[in-house]
This record gives sequence, structure tokens and C-alpha cells, in this order.
Amino acid sequence: MNKLILVAFAGAAIALAGCTKAEQTKADQNLDEAAANVSQSAEEVGGKVADAAKDVADSPVVEKAGESLKEAAKDTGTVLKEAGKGAVSGAREGMAKAEGKDAAHDDRGTTTTTTTTTVETKKN
Repeated sequence: MNKLILVAFAGAAIALAGCTKAEQTKADQNLDEAAANVSQSAEEVGGKVADAAKDVADSPVVEKAGESLKEAAKDTGTVLKEAGKGAVSGAREGMAKAEGKDAAHDDRGTTTTTTTTTVETKKN
């Protein structure tokens, strides 16, 4: 786009060198109009892109995807937390066995819970 504008200005400069004052004035006006049109077109395109981005951001599909992502992240955190607890419990059991104690009767009262989360997405 910038190259096109530069070429237009260079062409206008070369053309103006061999023109009368009236022709130069008319060429300057045409060039100013062309530059204004390019600027206006760029603003219109920018506005359309901004509108499209807003439409995407406001889309119920995008909103639902965001909610699903939040829920999945929360579930993942819960699973990791429980897995950490299970790992600690397993380590305690292993240590107790290595020391010759019965892990089933550990006086710490630990319990291991396993949670599985399935996330489904539906295509509209």
C-alpha cells in the first residue's frame, strides 16, 4: 500500500515537471483527492476490522468456549491437588513399609481420592 502511494507521488512529480501551472494545480488536486480516498478507505477498513473483532468477542460461542476453558482449568487444578495428596499418601505408605510398619493402620488417617474429569465440546 505504501509503495503504491510512493509510486503515485513519484509519477505525479515527473508529470508535473512537464506541465503548465494550470495542469500542475489540477494534478495536485487530483493527487490530494487520491490521498484522501486512500486515507478514508483505510479508516473504513479499520472500522470494519474493529467491528468484526467486537462481533467475535461478543459471540456466544466464544463466551461458552471461555466458560468451558475456565471450568476445565478448575477441574485440572482439583485433579492435580488430589494427585498431589495421593502422591504424599503413597510416599508415606512406602516409607512405612520400608520401616516395617503396617501402612493400613497409619495413625495419620490419610485417605487417597482419585478424581477423573471428562470435558466434551459440541460443535454448533
